[in-house]
Amino acid sequence: MPAFAWSRPRSLLLLSIAVMAGCPSANSNPFGNKTKQAAPQAGADDPRVAVKDGELYTHKTIDRAAEKTRGGDDQPTLGSGRPDETNGVCRLYAPKLPHPQCCKAELGFDVETAQKACGHELYLGESFRMSCGFYFHHDEAPRWFRLANIPETTTKEAVEHHDRKMTATLQEKYTPSVPIPGVEDAYWSRHDEFRWAFLPGWNKVRQLSWHADSCSDEGVITLIKQIVAAKPPPKNARRLGLVPKARM
Repeated sequence: MPAFAWSRPRSLLLLSIAVMAGCPSANSNPFGNKTKQAAPQAGADDPRVAVKDGELYTHKTIDRAAEKTRGGDDQPTLGSGRPDETNGVCRLYAPKLPHPQCCKAELGFDVETAQKACGHELYLGESFRMSCGFYFHHDEAPRWFRLANIPETTTKEAVEHHDRKMTATLQEKYTPSVPIPGVEDAYWSRHDEFRWAFLPGWNKVRQLSWHADSCSDEGVITLIKQIVAAKPPPKNARRLGLVPKARM
């Protein structure tokens, strides 16, 4: 059975919010036993979620990003739509951004590990948009991972905040976080084809997100173990290269 054993309810009328009832056993659903619980209602100021360019964001985040680019030149620039290394900092790639930028921080992502674990032959590049996106070639559409530092300093705090926000927004459609098999103090959750993981080891929790098509569950666990094991960069350290490489 794959690490993520997503089970679908028999009827929409039987949907309930999944909560963790202890660590999963080897022969059980990794999300544990599900119990019914009243779904909290979203407040008037809670952001709604939407898909933007194949990735999941809140409407508030999408609107904020659009406001920053409004009024600018919409002509494609270097790195927009095709890989580009002429900036001398990173291999830049952004499918639809008019003014892409290299990622602002080194986060422990290793392209070679992702390629081997997930079966991607060609790394297209990175770009920053609220989080760092890493893109790999695929015939239909690029496969992607996103990685970011988030404010919480413990994964428990991070998953509680994330689960509370997503459950209020999506209610029974969201499957709350559970421990990642084989990775201590790391958790993951999902909604439809979108996945999130919360990773320990640095002074702030790192959130990894990806589409289900980007990698198998077993491959993602391999990638997550590498990110958790990576060492943070020394202060003011230069990047190890144009293509992300973890410090091990």
